[in-house]
Amino acid sequence: MQPVLTYNQELAAKAGGGDYVSQGGSYICTIKEAKYVTAGTGSKGVQFSVETNEGQKANYLNLYYAKAPVTQGQAGEPITGGMSALNAIMGVAEVRQMTAVQRGQEWFCPDLEGKVVGLFLQKKLTSKQDGSDSYGFEIKVPFCPKTRRTMREIIDNKPAQTVDRMASQYKDIDERKHTGSSANGFDSGDTGSQYPDGW
Repeated sequence: MQPVLTYNQELAAKAGGGDYVSQGGSYICTIKEAKYVTAGTGSKGVQFSVETNEGQKANYLNLYYAKAPVTQGQAGEPITGGMSALNAIMGVAEVRQMTAVQRGQEWFCPDLEGKVVGLFLQKKLTSKQDGSDSYGFEIKVPFCPKTRRTMREIIDNKPAQTVDRMASQYKDIDERKHTGSSANGFDSGDTGSQYPDGW
C-alpha cells in the first residue's frame, strides 16, 4: 500500500480550535496588516491584523492614538493609552517611525507589517444588537517576543514578570447586556476600556 498521510499530533491538536484566536492571553504574533482607521467618533487609530506562531489569526485589533481634531486640519488631542501602546509596539519591533502608504482607498503602515511582536490580548464579551453573544479582542500590553519583557521592563532593566502575572490573573471582560453571565462561567473584570473614549 502507498501511504497517503502521516499522523501529525500537532495538527491533530488544532482540530476544533479554529483558525482564529478565541482565548485571551499572551501570543507571539506577526503583524500581517497595519491599517490607519478613523472611528465613528473621529478618533484616529491603527487597526492590526496578526497571525500567531500557532497559525491563528486575530483581526480588528484597534489602537486609537488621537481624538478627533477640534479644528479641521489640525492634529487631535493624543489618547494616552493608545499612544503608549503604539510606541511599545514600535519599541519591541525596533521601528523608529511610522509612515503611511496608500493602497487603493486606504492607508497602511508598512513599517510595522511583517514585524514579530508579543501581544497580550484581552477578550471582551459583548452583546450584538439582536441580543446574541459576541466577543472581540483588544491589545492590552505589547512585549518583546524573545524575552517576554515589556518596554517598561526593558527600559528599567528588570526581568520579565508583567506578562506572566497578567496571565495568572487573567479574566475575560464581560460587557454583555443580559444578567447572570457569571453563571455561564464568565467573570467580569474592570481593567479599563481600550476604546477611544475610554482612554
